[in-house]
Order: sequence, then C-alpha cells, then structure tokens
Amino acid sequence: MLNQLKYIACLFTLGLMCNLNAQNDTPKKEKKQKDCSRCIHGKHSSKSPYTVNLKSELPYIALNAGLLGSGLLIKSFNEEAPFTEAELNQLDASKINSFDRGAVYNNSENARAYSDYILLSGALLPLYFLSNHNTRSDFIPLLVMGAEVYSLTSTLALNSKFAFNRARPLAYNPEFSNETRMGQTSKLSFFSGHTAQTAGFSFFMAKVISDYHPNMPVGQKVGLWSFAIALPAVTGYFRVKGGKHFNSDVITGFAIGAFTGWLIPQLHKKKESKLTLSPYNYQNTNGLSLTLKLD
Repeated sequence: MLNQLKYIACLFTLGLMCNLNAQNDTPKKEKKQKDCSRCIHGKHSSKSPYTVNLKSELPYIALNAGLLGSGLLIKSFNEEAPFTEAELNQLDASKINSFDRGAVYNNSENARAYSDYILLSGALLPLYFLSNHNTRSDFIPLLVMGAEVYSLTSTLALNSKFAFNRARPLAYNPEFSNETRMGQTSKLSFFSGHTAQTAGFSFFMAKVISDYHPNMPVGQKVGLWSFAIALPAVTGYFRVKGGKHFNSDVITGFAIGAFTGWLIPQLHKKKESKLTLSPYNYQNTNGLSLTLKLD
C-alpha cells in the first residue's frame, strides 16, 4: 500500500505540472474548443458542477483520518501471525463455501501481473481530465476528489483485511511455495483492494465525465459506463485466477469501490437553489419576483 501511495503522489505531481502548462494555452486555442463532441448539439455548461474548497473538504479529511486510525488500531490488536507449516497442513478447502471454493485451485502468475497492470492503468484515468477543455481548468479540484476516492477505498480495505483476517485462496493451494503460503499477506483476502481501487477510479471518471456532459448522447454514455464496469470486473477476474482472492472478495471490493467512485463526486455537486429572487419591471412598476421551483 505504501508503494501505491508513493505512485499516486507522483501521479498527482505530474498532473499538477500538466495543469499549469494547460493554463498557459492561448485564448484562441480555447475558443476553438468551444463546441463539445460529447454533448448533443455540441453545447454544455462551462461551469464546474462541483464545489471543492478547504471548508467543504474538512469532513472528508476527518473521515479518512478516522478510517486510517481505526484501521491501524484494528491491525495493532487483531493482526494474526502468518501461517505456520503445521497450520497449512490443517487447512481444509472443503469447509469453504461452494461459491468461493473454486478459487483455491487457481495459480496464474500472468493473471496476478495483469491485475497489477490494470490497477496502475486505473490510477492514470484522472489524467484524462487534462484532455478536455472544461475539465482541464478544474483539474486540481478533480484531483482532490480523486485522492479522496483512493484514500477512502484504501482505508476501508485496511479496516476490513485486519478485521476479518481471511486466508487467501493460495494458502490452501499446495502448488504455491510454502514461503508464499506463509507470507505476511496470506491472511488479508477480504476484501480485494485491487478491485476496489480500480472500480473507484473507473466509476469516478465516468461520473465526472457524465456530470460535465449532461447532454451526452446515449451511445457514448453507455460506452462510458460499460468501460467503467468492465475495468474492475476484469481486475477482479484476474485476482481470482491468480489465487489471490475469492469471488466474494472481488464482488465486495467492486461494490465498495464503485459506490465510492460515484458517491464522492455526487456529494460535491453544487446544490441548486429552488428559491430564486429577481427584480422585475411591469408597466412602470418596479418590484421583486420570488420563484419557487417545485420539481
């Protein structure tokens, strides 16, 4: 997890540098990008749909700090020692529920490598926002929300792994070396952090693009969300094929990551006031008009 955090920090630094360069684009270039290929009739609101400032982020900072603290606390008093060789010999795959049992017999080195590659690719998805003229100008606020998605999925996984101490499928599989089966992470199966983080990134990207392009054609919207679903689904498949996780681990990780990736942008959306006050002039009479939007 520490290596992933270092990777994300480097990614965000790169994004910040790219954003500063993007802000130096000439007005003429921005004018050419006025029409949007992702919206019907090429028109959409240029205003950001989100509110991101220090005051609004304090609850998220506090939540993530609390989850990190609780995760480390759970780890301190509930972390179990790695399996001993005697304990490995006592593991019985027949006691695993039938839905998950098949993962015990998986051992694909390629699948494990592919899942790592997809996770890193998912972490790069926020850089897409630099390619679009409206999200480019809001890249830093979007990056803040992306960091919240990542930290929330990571801290939830941290709490879960040490709360349940569930043995990985590979611990049951004699095809793996005893060194691997007795590794430090052999009891950290539930839930899949790879799947949760990939789902968080992909659903976050799809949600942000949808919010910036409310008039997106149906075909593009279907393609966008299909990609958001497929990426973590493939990650989960490879985690199971690699003997790293059970089916229930990746399904839970998918659900938590997808919900987090959707929820963070949704909570940041600007609240439209249903009550508007505006001046009017009718037959030389000045006044104020009060309008209440009911829908």
